[in-house]
Amino acid sequence: MQDDLTYDAWTMMLTQADVALAASEAHGVVVGLICAGRVDDDTAIAALGANEADPDLRDGLETARRRIADDLAEGGLGLEPLLPDDERPAVQRSRALIEWCRGFVAGFYFHDRDTKTSDHPEIVAEALNDIGELAEASGTVGESDLSELVEYLRVAVQLIYDETAE
Repeated sequence: MQDDLTYDAWTMMLTQADVALAASEAHGVVVGLICAGRVDDDTAIAALGANEADPDLRDGLETARRRIADDLAEGGLGLEPLLPDDERPAVQRSRALIEWCRGFVAGFYFHDRDTKTSDHPEIVAEALNDIGELAEASGTVGESDLSELVEYLRVAVQLIYDETAE
């Protein structure tokens, strides 16, 4: 995956490593782990259910993890959920957004499954609840709603990171 962190590059990396998660969900897992203060590659590999011996996956995750952590640390809302390109149908992008939210929640709570959202500051708990509700969504949204949800997630994830990352 060198420096290419596109949806298609994630898909290829995960497929080659026999990881069952979709690209958006895997990206969400890594972002959730980082927001929870768990930023090492071994934890990311375990959270993805991957074979730790796959060097391409390890290299790709290291690059992705570093770039995601840098984006969040800069605080400029530069991080976006990983979705298929805008040219793809809104239905596919919408499903990928739901997968991303599912991954984020799984990553955030990877080691602390017994932690409740109420254990966090109110603003963080509210953002986590919103992302959790999106993760449980079953429908799809139109392109304009999708853009609004992506923007909301950018802000919510940055807020969660700022409040909880160690």
